[in-house]
Amino acid sequence: MPRSKVKLAFIENYKARKSSFMKRKECLKRKMEELSILCGIEACGILYSPFEPQPEVWPDDNNVVQNVLREFMKLSPIERSKYMVNQDSYIKERIGKVREQINKQMMVNRETAMDNMMSECLSGKVSLASLNLTNLNDLVSLAGVKLLEIEERIELLKGEAPAAAPTP
Repeated sequence: MPRSKVKLAFIENYKARKSSFMKRKECLKRKMEELSILCGIEACGILYSPFEPQPEVWPDDNNVVQNVLREFMKLSPIERSKYMVNQDSYIKERIGKVREQINKQMMVNRETAMDNMMSECLSGKVSLASLNLTNLNDLVSLAGVKLLEIEERIELLKGEAPAAAPTP
């Protein structure tokens, strides 16, 4: 059975927060080790925490850490910051993506509502006189789109129609 999704929020209880940090720290180090082995790359991590007086460095081999840091420092400041993410920029990026998804869904919802409204108008359930200007404009736009789709379908069917057999 899969684990439930963890709610990302600050853990208020100090002991629970420290315990979670220790477990996740070990998992993070294991994942970095797997990444470096599987992909054949040099990786390092420096972890600062309020639970330990000194920062923890992974791997224990200082030569690897020095090589990674040296390569990183060779990059220009623009190159270095290109892929860096802090919490603010990450949250702003996520908010932008979610807003984009919301806008797309709102457009889909509006198109569905207009499809339903057009169906109701054609069946006589709703009168065009009872609609406001925005809905009428949207219906005109939708009718134009549907008309183009119908014309394209007719052209497609004309092209697929078998040639009529000559009459004797």
